[in-house]
Amino acid sequence: MMRRAFSMMMAIVVMVIMMGISAMVFTLSNKIIFATTAQFQKEQAILLAKSYTEYTLMAVTANSGTVGGVTCLNRVDGNITGIKIGDTSVATADVIDSGMGYRVETRVSYIGNGIVCSNGRILDNNITTDTSPNIIIDAYVRYRDVNMHKSTGNSPWMTYHRRTLQKI
Repeated sequence: MMRRAFSMMMAIVVMVIMMGISAMVFTLSNKIIFATTAQFQKEQAILLAKSYTEYTLMAVTANSGTVGGVTCLNRVDGNITGIKIGDTSVATADVIDSGMGYRVETRVSYIGNGIVCSNGRILDNNITTDTSPNIIIDAYVRYRDVNMHKSTGNSPWMTYHRRTLQKI
């Protein structure tokens, strides 16, 4: 009788230990999934900032050659959906607000000599040592954390910012 009781107690102890290990594995896998999702969103924001910076630079150089040598393009904006798995049949703003997309805004500022602009984005127009104009492109990529949005219902915007100085 003593052997059966000991075997039963050992079986219960082993089951409790296995249950604790299983709970720890599930908790760690959940944390890994959240971290991977956050890393994915940040990497997408970095790539979008690079892409929109190059696109804005291309748009500025494609429009050069007018009065003063530079057309004063001051912004390029866009909404990106369809990168994350989700229903894209709803309105674009709803998809982005729900954490399934990105809002990209670029701002262009001009530095140079003799730039003719009326948009107020000229930082310096009296540089005497360099006659070729330069631009500063600020790219802002905004997105919501999907993990937090599902749990709280209202997550704050995350913003990735990239600044580039380029001669045109």
